[in-house]
Formats: sequence, C-alpha cells, structure tokens
Amino acid sequence: MTDTTTRPPQEKVCGYEYTVRRGDSFYLIAHRLGIPLRDLLEANADINPARLMVGDVLCIPMEEDDAPQPPVITPAPDEPEADDSLDRPAEPESGAVDEEMAVCPEADRRTVNTGETISDIQLSANLNRRTLEMANPDTDLDALSAGQVLCVPQENIACRTATTYTVGQEDTLESIALQWNVSVGALLRSNPCLAPSDFAAGVCVTIPSRG
Repeated sequence: MTDTTTRPPQEKVCGYEYTVRRGDSFYLIAHRLGIPLRDLLEANADINPARLMVGDVLCIPMEEDDAPQPPVITPAPDEPEADDSLDRPAEPESGAVDEEMAVCPEADRRTVNTGETISDIQLSANLNRRTLEMANPDTDLDALSAGQVLCVPQENIACRTATTYTVGQEDTLESIALQWNVSVGALLRSNPCLAPSDFAAGVCVTIPSRG
C-alpha cells in the first residue's frame, strides 16, 4: 500500500521516552506534553493505539533542529496497590472537570445534554467511535448521563485498516497462521464467525495485527 505520509522519515527524531501510566491514551498524552497527536502516532507506529498498555514506552518526537531538553512532566503521585477506580462517583456532578478532562483543551470539552447518546455526539461532531474512546479512556460511552463532560476532539484519529486474505486451494488454518506469522488462536479471534473448518478456498479472512 502506498504511504501517503508526506513528512520525510528523517525529519522527526525521538527527543525522549515516556512510560505509559494508568488512564493514559495517545490523545491525552499528546495534549499533556503539548505535541501534535499525529506526530505522536507516527513516531510510535509499531504500537496499536487500541492496545496501549501501562508500562509501554513511547518515543516522544521532536524536530531535528530543536535542542533536546529534558521533558517537563509532572511526576504522577504514588498510586496505591489497590485499584481505587470503583470508589469514583458513578455520575460526576454537572460541570465537574475530572483529572482526565484537565488535559483536554477547553475547546474540546462538551457537556452531555439530557437524553443525548454517544451516537448523537458522533453524528453532530462527525467523529468515529475510536477517537472518542481514546479521548475518554475511563468513560463508558454507552452509559452517558446529562451534565457529564466529555472530551470531543476536533478531528478524527484514523483507524488502521484491517488486513484481509483470501484463502487459496492449498491453504489451511495452520498454513495461513504460519504464512502471516501469527498464532492460530489470534487468527481465530480475528474471525469470530468462522470455525476452523470454514477456512476454505475462496473465504476472505481477517489477519490480526501484530502491533
């Protein structure tokens, strides 16, 4: 597939590294560090945004002609061993801005209206669901309440297009997994409607990402 990125690969360098913390997403990290989201995604193309894990180390890009400087990051307070997420109020007070919203620009904050659903917000903002999930990692988008504050970005985060493969006459489930260097289990999970015997000639299957 042709790479549509116009920026030369040597133009961006890794200025420093950032270790992912609980509650982080690419969107929140980009705004917290003051860098373009697109640059952060391109500098870490080997990491699937939907599978960002605590402890992942991200490359924070910077222009080559910028003098490298230590990152200005407020250290996260020591977190207790137990996950205290269950102690949070189920419904935030109207107009309340939690820690997640603190890194969301004012222009991107939106208060949910009475009866408004995530589909309504997608339609009015013309955003894909993945963008909203990444901007609101700790929010159940299917259980919105009136007065709740969401982070609604100005532009979509493009989702990676799934790789597909048409099974050939000599192919088997195992040979396809070997050919694409993925496990049989991952191949089956990526094709939940197919049984092992359904991987027959002419069937189009989804190849799982290794990112």
